Amino acid sequence: MTDNRGLRTDSGKTEITASVESVQSAIRHPSSAFRPPAFPLIALIVSGGHTDLILIKNHGSIEWLGGTRDDAAGESLDKIGRLLGLPYPGGPHIEQASQRGDASRFTFPSPLIDSHDFDFSFSGLKTAVFRETQTMQPLSYSTICDLSASVQKAIIDVLVKKTLTAAKQFGAKSLLLGGGVAANNKLREQFELEARSQKLGAKIFVPPKNLCTDNAAMIAATAFFNYQTVSWQKLDANPSLYFN
Repeated sequence: MTDNRGLRTDSGKTEITASVESVQSAIRHPSSAFRPPAFPLIALIVSGGHTDLILIKNHGSIEWLGGTRDDAAGESLDKIGRLLGLPYPGGPHIEQASQRGDASRFTFPSPLIDSHDFDFSFSGLKTAVFRETQTMQPLSYSTICDLSASVQKAIIDVLVKKTLTAAKQFGAKSLLLGGGVAANNKLREQFELEARSQKLGAKIFVPPKNLCTDNAAMIAATAFFNYQTVSWQKLDANPSLYFN
């Protein structure tokens, strides 16, 4: 049985669910910036391991709305970065190259962007980039920049559309971004732009860039809102456990 703190209790022991804990931790990210969000809120957790949309009605009341069916957004950026010959991690280098690129040169799919759910899929995007690059070897610097801009646009478009759709559907008063990919400037700007354009009314919370990948800050913030003394002798880690 999994309780609403992301803990699993079996045989008298408390099992820490690594994946759920990381999501809960990322959700607390904006709180680390001392700006309390209003409930209900929609959180987009986007990183190398997660692309999840979460409805939070209050601290401890969390509902998973949807997530990636295959690669996470950050994972996809890393893999595509490798195809383009960029250093690891791919996300920051793709963002940097995209600033000199033309996002209209290539048209890549934003998978599931028109589906009537809150799921994501990015493995098809990686395949599309792979096929495109096979006909263009060796890649010039300008082509790498254009590919980076086009890939980034494809990912951001679906992230923004589905998150804002969820915010409107559930009457969110706040919108949260968390995870390493939340450090992407274009993603932040696009959320602000589209929220204003659609007159969403929800306040957007994004952690400072130095906290986007600060796991210690995330865990500390989670503990603050979910404090409960548990003996270490009753803890079991299960890294494969996910949303149940």
